[in-house]
Amino acid sequence: MESVVKSISEFVKDVNLPALVPVNFIPWNAATVTGRLIEELGVDGFVFLTRWEVADTVEESLQHVQKEISFKYIGDYKLGRSLLRDDLFENSFLVKNVLEAMFEPDRKHVVVDLTMTTGELASASHYALKNLQPSGKSIYVTVVETIPLQGIPAYPGNPRWLHKVYIYGSNRVDWKGVEVVTEPPKIIEWKGTRGVYIAVSKLMNSLSGRRILEVFDGMKKEVPEREEELIEIYLVDSIENENKKLLSVETLRGPDEETASLLYNSWRAILEVASKKTRQEEEVKVLERILKQLQRLTGAADLVVEDIASQEIDLNSYKRVKLHSFIRHLREEYGNVAVLPDTNMFYQGFHMSLLKASIRNNSPWSPIPNVEIYIPVCAEAEINGKIATTSSTSQALTERYSYIMALMANRVLQEVKYHYKARTLPAISQPCEASMAVESSNLQHKVVLLLTADRKAFNAWQTFNACRGNIVCGYVDHSNAPLNTSSHYSKFYASIVLANVVFTTSLFARVMVKSKKNTVVLDGNRLKGATAPSITISKVNERTTG
Repeated sequence: MESVVKSISEFVKDVNLPALVPVNFIPWNAATVTGRLIEELGVDGFVFLTRWEVADTVEESLQHVQKEISFKYIGDYKLGRSLLRDDLFENSFLVKNVLEAMFEPDRKHVVVDLTMTTGELASASHYALKNLQPSGKSIYVTVVETIPLQGIPAYPGNPRWLHKVYIYGSNRVDWKGVEVVTEPPKIIEWKGTRGVYIAVSKLMNSLSGRRILEVFDGMKKEVPEREEELIEIYLVDSIENENKKLLSVETLRGPDEETASLLYNSWRAILEVASKKTRQEEEVKVLERILKQLQRLTGAADLVVEDIASQEIDLNSYKRVKLHSFIRHLREEYGNVAVLPDTNMFYQGFHMSLLKASIRNNSPWSPIPNVEIYIPVCAEAEINGKIATTSSTSQALTERYSYIMALMANRVLQEVKYHYKARTLPAISQPCEASMAVESSNLQHKVVLLLTADRKAFNAWQTFNACRGNIVCGYVDHSNAPLNTSSHYSKFYASIVLANVVFTTSLFARVMVKSKKNTVVLDGNRLKGATAPSITISKVNERTTG
């Protein structure tokens, strides 16, 4: 241990404000912790103490974030081996010895971050800090607000509003932090909802200020004075030469009730702008039917099980229950569950219900244990056929918008395959709902759930006598209420939906995103190719001078 302590002492000589970061829990948050401490406190060197089982994940997380943020760090695992042990007092002595080395020879301030510690390690660290008490020197203890789920993107691929920094042992609110996200991305290509979320989060972070923190000196809590900072998102109405408000979000709080309401009704704003480009009433009605699907496709409205048909299994009490909760109930109650979505479900945001279920299962964008998704061949063929026979460049809005929706349905289907490891159901014939019903009887799961957002298909399944034995038929609609944003987890999900809405809306119309720091314009870019759809982002001054 002496050689490690000596190496740490040498490392911090070239650092202005070092941070000691013990890790035995949620190690994938190492990137988020470093990014936010750099940004709010100006930490420029990190010392990681780890348990051996988390060391590789810490290093992987740090290597990932160093592609975007430059900083110095050293880990005990790089100096021979991980040093944290099971013994609470050994860990306490270790932390004390390392801190003493970090203060030599005449350093005044050191940060200790406890975000990635369990209670035992936090207690050991606190004991060491309490007994150290160097004269005339300060130790600031920090905790970065995170969501402890593996698979969540690291900051700055998460909005800053999800990662408040708490600082104990200080009454300073004027920390000299360094902004780590200064430029928005130039282009956003489709890389699934996770990739879109990461890119739009970086955009939001580049347009908003830091100083999302609280300090506590042992006597009182202080919050930096900070004017309300809104990011406002508008549709550019070229016909009326004005901007139509789409969304707004306060960058300190993140999505709230007002944001959720705007998300819920965002499709109406798109329709209002689009309908001015045609005088034909019938075309406007078609546009309304197309664009209303965005409410569900983006996740702005939760899917609910409106009706259930099952001859043997009594599930009537689950009518109007959210789809992700219904799927989780079937899994918990019956074990092995197969879920078969009809073609329309890929237009209706089926992937967002799976995302919610995976978040509840503590692993977002990951397969849900004991839930197997089966994609009918006929559904994929139907969606791909729509893309193949519809023009992406048509002057007719209804055709171009239909193409975009079919393209998004294809991308949703691919996402369900990739993230949730969906299997192929050999249901080939059209209509798809009839072929699905036939093939579903060959599955041996405890429960087989057929899902559709088409009332006629749901009624047909009952007429076919398909909803019997282990087969349950569900008719899916959407919630009549906006998203909940009252908890940290719900703000995380609402932030994903916000990213979806911003990206998807940009495929239909020009979007302007404004803040005190800057204004950018989002334009649809490519609608064909492996990474389509994509959008471009340009600053307003670049557009006027370019």
